[in-house]
Amino acid sequence: MVLATGLVLFELRLMNELSDVAHFLVLGVPAGVILALGLQAPNEDGKPPAYQSVLLVTGLLLLQPALLRLADVLGAENPEDFPAGELTWTFAVVAGVALYAAIRRNSAICLLLASIAGVGSLLSCWEWIFAPGTFTASRWLLALSAAALVMGGLALRDSAPRKSEILIDAAGLAILFIGIQGVVPAFIGGDEAFGADSALPDLWELVVFGAGVGLLAYGALDRSPGPAWLGFANLVVFVGAVGLDAYETLYFWPLALLLVGALMMGAGLRPREPLPPEPDAYRAGEQPLASRTADEEVVMRVRVDDAPER
Repeated sequence: MVLATGLVLFELRLMNELSDVAHFLVLGVPAGVILALGLQAPNEDGKPPAYQSVLLVTGLLLLQPALLRLADVLGAENPEDFPAGELTWTFAVVAGVALYAAIRRNSAICLLLASIAGVGSLLSCWEWIFAPGTFTASRWLLALSAAALVMGGLALRDSAPRKSEILIDAAGLAILFIGIQGVVPAFIGGDEAFGADSALPDLWELVVFGAGVGLLAYGALDRSPGPAWLGFANLVVFVGAVGLDAYETLYFWPLALLLVGALMMGAGLRPREPLPPEPDAYRAGEQPLASRTADEEVVMRVRVDDAPER
């Protein structure tokens, strides 16, 4: 981590002082060495130890800027514009390496990075090929990606609960990014700076709200802090997007949530019906056969065998 921090500072200080090849070597060689160390380290009890997770994450985080420098070496076009083409293949490579590390070393954090990089590659590919600067398309891609991640997480819930939680976290991050798309333009320029589709429509407000409540429920049921915190973050973004949408009126979201919340509180505080009384205890010799233990059965047989003599 210390080495990686130093490399980042090195890049920022000498960004325009060295050639693209030098920048690639400065980032690429340490990334390869750190990843190799993390991949060859053995697991402990089937799980990666803390130092191995740190090595893998650090190597993957350095690999992304190293690949972007490699794209510059290979002659990337329009370096000052949004590098959608370069991000497409660099994110794809990082996603593949992270997925390999997640499978080979049973690393849940690498699975999270693979999911994030995969979604990033998908968004960059759409931006590169079809519609640059379109918010609506990216929202649908994020929603579909989140749905696929949730399905994968539910499928792994019994066999690999930790990986299931990680996929749910990745889905929560995808929905959170949808909400951020609607909140940030409202703070720094709104539709005038980002276009008419930058505002968050009612459908996507509902998606962000539903994801926040669902993540909180998942975190509470499975005692998982990650989904719970992401659910809280989604609700905060939802409040920011809806609160800035219309002033001095309770229509629609405030009024609807107040009514639904009051009804749910009323249902939770309703008087409970008293439980039925407990059945009378069995007397000696009246206990059903299915509920007797082996020792009790032996005692009953002895008593029955000795009864004629007595």
